[in-house]
Amino acid sequence: MIRSTRSDKKSGTKKRAEVILLRILAIAFWIIVWEALALKIGSQLILASPVQVIKRLWELVWTPEVWRVVLFSLTRISLGFLSALVLGGVLALLSSRLKAVKLVLAPITSCIKSTPVASFVILAIIWFGSKNLSVFISFLMVFPVIYLNLLKGLESVDNELSEMSRVFSIGRLRRFLYITMPQLMPFVLSACSVALGLCWKSGVAAEVIGISTGSIGERLYRAKLYFETGDLLAWTVIIILVSTAIEKLVITLLGVLSELPAKKYSQKSVLGGLSTDKKEPSGNPSGSPCGIKIDSLEKSYDGVKVLDGLSETVSPGEHIAIMGHSGAGKTTLIRILLGLERKDSGTAEVQPRSRPSAVFQEDRLVLGLSAVGNAAVAGCPPDRTAELLLSLGLSEGMLLRPTRELSGGERRRVSLARALMKDSGLVVMDEPFKGIDDATLTQLVLPRVRELTAGRTLVLVTHSREEALALCDRIITL
Repeated sequence: MIRSTRSDKKSGTKKRAEVILLRILAIAFWIIVWEALALKIGSQLILASPVQVIKRLWELVWTPEVWRVVLFSLTRISLGFLSALVLGGVLALLSSRLKAVKLVLAPITSCIKSTPVASFVILAIIWFGSKNLSVFISFLMVFPVIYLNLLKGLESVDNELSEMSRVFSIGRLRRFLYITMPQLMPFVLSACSVALGLCWKSGVAAEVIGISTGSIGERLYRAKLYFETGDLLAWTVIIILVSTAIEKLVITLLGVLSELPAKKYSQKSVLGGLSTDKKEPSGNPSGSPCGIKIDSLEKSYDGVKVLDGLSETVSPGEHIAIMGHSGAGKTTLIRILLGLERKDSGTAEVQPRSRPSAVFQEDRLVLGLSAVGNAAVAGCPPDRTAELLLSLGLSEGMLLRPTRELSGGERRRVSLARALMKDSGLVVMDEPFKGIDDATLTQLVLPRVRELTAGRTLVLVTHSREEALALCDRIITL
């Protein structure tokens, strides 16, 4: 295993070195082409050679005034980008929740994307003058990119994970850090990658047109005015270098920030004093057992009744199994009990009201989080969860590994551990054992489930009569 990891690292390093070498060769090729064209043309006024541009660039780098000019443009363009990022994020959030906001903003974003930069520059000069022109233009040009990318990201957030967070009462901050942000980050990175380059191009173009005093655009305009092609190309190289450096810095920082929450639950310290010899979790989760009263419950989908006048009573601490053919309404019933679905009529009350825990038909795990992390985010103690996972047959190495690297059966046991370790008076399980092999289920899983649901109300949806008889006091057939 260690040899395989080392081999993979060496292979990855070799591939990165090859990519860098190919990029250097590509740059060298175009520099040679540039030099050949400059020699053929034979005029510095039309095209300065690479050597002349590098010489002029070296002179500019050691001139303090140049850095003041770069800082002037950098500050204003960055301010425009940050303003677009903040406002675009806020409006994307509002649009994802309020359709009216999305409809109102649609024509504005379309108009901005379709209108030439020069038109906005001229209007901005009339309205604001040329000093802060690049702030406004940078903001305006990148706002649609950021807003539309973030809106797409927010609209694609996994609804199943959102439901899981509601059932487990995960707080807003935790929900954002561990559930929303990992799903949103690819869209943020994509938006920033495009927007950072665009804001520099549009910002400098605005400075050139508006001849903003003390800006990079002014220096480009002056170079054009006096036919200083060497200066023009040298300033262009500066723009490319600064723009690329800022983009790499921002993308790297965002990547690091996005990984920080998950790293918290990938460190051995989160397990406390866990002993690998310990095979049973110390102490059961607490929670007053709940009673369930269902009376004349009805639910239809597209005119087809799934639940038709169902009435049932479950005593506090009772374990019941719900069985029936596919489409009988088993999952619909537990979704109503969990507060994820509205009933058409009748009552379905959990008394006393309690925060439930659940195993869904799907795993509903955050794949970038470790097994222990998924349970900890839901409010389970990491050390006791780790002990339970060990008793369910997972190895110590799996506890801190991202769940995307686990098998289907291993993920299923993580979902079970999360539900069992949550302090709750009601545990709801919807076909919780699929993907778990028979030996593991019989020898490890069922005894732990029976032990950790003792004294709590259990609602189990299953197609297996053996599972129902092993865990439940009685069976309800829909």
